Amino acid sequence: MMKPETDSADKIMEFETTPADQEKMRSEGVSEDEIPPVGIRRYARSRFVVKPRDAKVKISLYIDGDILEYFRRRAESPDAAPYQTQINNELRKIMEAAEHGKSKLEPSILEDTEFLRALKEKLEMV
Repeated sequence: MMKPETDSADKIMEFETTPADQEKMRSEGVSEDEIPPVGIRRYARSRFVVKPRDAKVKISLYIDGDILEYFRRRAESPDAAPYQTQINNELRKIMEAAEHGKSKLEPSILEDTEFLRALKEKLEMV
């Protein structure tokens, strides 16, 4: 696959896909739906710049059924965010914790009042 070529006058980008490019993508595990057709495609550059955090990207993702049902049940609560938003928020927490070198469990445990009460009771027994 060729790198994008740009014409600075009209800001047109050209991408070329060859049969060899398609075979390479197949060997890398790219699904047939995602492989572009053979030929040259031209795209006009957008005037707008979208930051990755602000862009929503549609993907196809396999997750365990029980996880999906858990988030769908959570979404049924009054004033709850849609389940896709909740999944996104949980993934963002993990990502941000990893970027800041924090443990994944520490923040959630320290904010869980039920856990803290149970811990207090256990400690009082000792």
